[in-house]
Amino acid sequence: MAQSANKVWIVLVNWNGWRDSVECLESVLRLEYPDFGVIVCDNASSDGSVEHIVAWAEGRQPYSAAASPLARLSTPQLDKPLRLHVADPTAAALPPAALDAQLVLVRTGGNLGFAGGNNVGIRLALADPACTYVWLLNNDTVVEPDCLAHMMAKAASDSAIGITGSVNCFYAEPERVQALGGGYFSRRQVRSGLHGHRMLASAVTATLRRDVEARLEWVSGASMLVSRAFLEQVGEMEERYFLYYEEIDWALRSAPAFRHAVAFDARVYHKAGSSTGEQADSAFAIYTQYRSRFKLYRKFMPALLPICHLRTLRDCAAALVCGRRVSAQAIWKASRDDFLRL
Repeated sequence: MAQSANKVWIVLVNWNGWRDSVECLESVLRLEYPDFGVIVCDNASSDGSVEHIVAWAEGRQPYSAAASPLARLSTPQLDKPLRLHVADPTAAALPPAALDAQLVLVRTGGNLGFAGGNNVGIRLALADPACTYVWLLNNDTVVEPDCLAHMMAKAASDSAIGITGSVNCFYAEPERVQALGGGYFSRRQVRSGLHGHRMLASAVTATLRRDVEARLEWVSGASMLVSRAFLEQVGEMEERYFLYYEEIDWALRSAPAFRHAVAFDARVYHKAGSSTGEQADSAFAIYTQYRSRFKLYRKFMPALLPICHLRTLRDCAAALVCGRRVSAQAIWKASRDDFLRL
């Protein structure tokens, strides 16, 4: 496969997840793509993440992937020390010496959420004149060595492509799809979903690929390759959500100037919610998700807010019927808090 010389900055946001970040970096730094750098934005972690990542990069803290179901992607250990630059959190751009670093680490100065943390990395990336794409990648992922090359080949095939997704599979079930690039969004049904969710990756046919690309309305935030043109014209991610719905916001803001695409040969394995507690039915994750949905409707579809509230109350009732009291309470609180804003 022909590879482009376009420079890519890969941005990871870390919040109390240095072990995930280190495993991700061990795989990312093996990418076969010829020109990329990595920026890790730490969102005020309280678990010593910055110190642990620095110690790993300098070779003072060994990494072991023995328990990983995808150990092949992050072993043997990379040669250390890495070319590391710890950036000044107030810097508007990286110094020339840092542009060739394998890893840039920056403290964001607070827990800025998904969008805020990524935006810190995006600003540093765009300050590099050579940067043509920014790959926003969740820190709880590992990637195949050819992943970025496939994504870049797809992204560069059409200047109208603003964001390119990958085939995201479950880390614990690598043969099963979490998302084929991203998903769909139904405004009146107040419903969004992921294409190909839980299907076998081996069952993705050429017909399904065409169907997914035709109906791809947003790209999953776990893996988003974003063009410089998109970032300069549409702008950064909306930080008011804190978590969730930033991808749909971006999609709504960018239409019809840009379209989205999927690189079906690019494979990412995602631990899916390890930092937010989604897997444990976390009240915080559920509340934030519903709160963000209300924010999206207030911003883009205020006339449909009553429908959004009715759908939310139905979700709350369904959670109660299923015995998920924590979920029901979180959903009710999100609906109540938004209603009180009226």
